[in-house]
Amino acid sequence: MYAYDLKKKYMYNFNSFEELSYVCRTNKWDIALSKDTSVLSTSKPVIKTRKGSVELFCPITVHPMEGFDGLEDGTPSELTKRRWIRFSISGASLVWSEAISVVPEGRTNDHQLMITKENVDEYKQLISEMKKNADIIVIAQLTHSGRMSKNSATKTPLFITRNAEYERVRPNDVNVEVVSDDYLSSLPEKYAQAAKLAVEAGFDGVDVKACHGYLLGESLSAYNREGKYGGSYINRTRLFHECFDAVAAATDGNVIIGSRFGLSDMIKYPYGFGVTKDETPSPDFTEPIKLLKECVEKGLGVVDMTMGSPYFNSYVNRPANLGPYEFTEHPLAGVERLEKSGYEIKKAIPDLCLIGTGYSYLKEQSLYAAAGLLLEKRADCVGFGRMAFAYEGFANDMKNGFMDKNKSCISCGKCTEIMRAGGTTGCPVRDQQIYLPIYRKLCMHKED
Repeated sequence: MYAYDLKKKYMYNFNSFEELSYVCRTNKWDIALSKDTSVLSTSKPVIKTRKGSVELFCPITVHPMEGFDGLEDGTPSELTKRRWIRFSISGASLVWSEAISVVPEGRTNDHQLMITKENVDEYKQLISEMKKNADIIVIAQLTHSGRMSKNSATKTPLFITRNAEYERVRPNDVNVEVVSDDYLSSLPEKYAQAAKLAVEAGFDGVDVKACHGYLLGESLSAYNREGKYGGSYINRTRLFHECFDAVAAATDGNVIIGSRFGLSDMIKYPYGFGVTKDETPSPDFTEPIKLLKECVEKGLGVVDMTMGSPYFNSYVNRPANLGPYEFTEHPLAGVERLEKSGYEIKKAIPDLCLIGTGYSYLKEQSLYAAAGLLLEKRADCVGFGRMAFAYEGFANDMKNGFMDKNKSCISCGKCTEIMRAGGTTGCPVRDQQIYLPIYRKLCMHKED
């Protein structure tokens, strides 16, 4: 009854816990499920800092979700503030901010956020407003967009290494030169400066982001780069360690240090990190676990895990019903991969607070997967991105053991479509007044 046909470009909906459970059993997908969802309100995960620890009031968190709606100087706009405030009253215990660039040239576009001495007070006011609503933890995601940089200060992308897989789908990148060692050596200080400003603004923690093909993520797969930042494991992880150490040195020991970390790029070797050397890559966590262990010893407290890249294989990190690619697997296989991959990290590094991912695909049934994951200790927290865009107050409802089908993310991928089209990102289905006109104009080429 529920067999899946890969020839179909879309999936069926799961209308009940029983249906989802049956489908997983029938297809032998190892996804933890529990109809007892009380753990979503009773669990209080702990994040270690260098001097102590921080306890969260629940295990539900908000993933970093790009809005691309900042002002040109990197200041949060009214739309940015609206989104962050919505996150703060969602019932989640931790809000992981979208990317905040550490340098002007490293922004994905002119509306990506960037914290500076001139606008730090704007961030301070916003964080203060968020914390009036709930006793939440707010993490600042610091980034350099590297290969994905595209703004008025950057004429060409800033590559660390040649990548034939990316360049196959982005042919204009073929003739762009890689950045110099001197340029890369200048970045740890930029991360340190941004971290200081983030703490001044009231952020509780700082994320040294390394995923999705952005600069620090790409550095980990720089097998073909020459010099001190490429080739060997020590060289490929050097820049991440340097930026991590700079952030640690610039902040008090009570500040959380985290990472939005790509466990596996799922891109063919030697162009992807954390993969086997097979023609069709699969995860190999040998190096990711080694690197994370090294950083835990220096104070890494929390990882918001991800895999793949929204620019290359978005179905890996965002299982969805529709997408601009050929379906080679059922999205539930993608959910299973994310969950099992996170569990491998959790077993290897039990002291690291791990935030699981991939559950928005399950729509209103996602609370059962979130509860199952936590009860089986496959992660410490469950993070939601697309769901947080779509469903105002989603975490409050989850903690009460209920999700409204008419508010839930429907896994349509339209938020990602807007992002690819260069627009301000949100949910055109559930937040129509603001984002439907944007989607119609940029993606459907229709004017309201």
